Amino acid sequence: MGAYPKAYDKKNFIEFLHEQNVPVEEIEKLESLPESIESNNSKYKLNIIATWYSVGETFWNFELNYYSGERIEFLFPYEIKRNVVESINRLYELINGLVSK
Repeated sequence: MGAYPKAYDKKNFIEFLHEQNVPVEEIEKLESLPESIESNNSKYKLNIIATWYSVGETFWNFELNYYSGERIEFLFPYEIKRNVVESINRLYELINGLVSK
């Protein structure tokens, strides 16, 4: 059994998405997200972690969120998803909801 997490910056994750044949419209959503955001008087930076599991059936887990090292917290409730498109869409919806307030 192995778990192989990898942290990505936005640029490298976009390259990863292209390699995984993720639809262009989903990649464009990720590209539109800001690298960082100000909220609760703190700066939150885009945090991307993909973990490859090699246990029988191999699979990926994706964690996309914004993280503040100052506050030691995520901006949104912590979620891990197996589907990268769902991860991108969820973060996209959360950011657009936050910005529209």
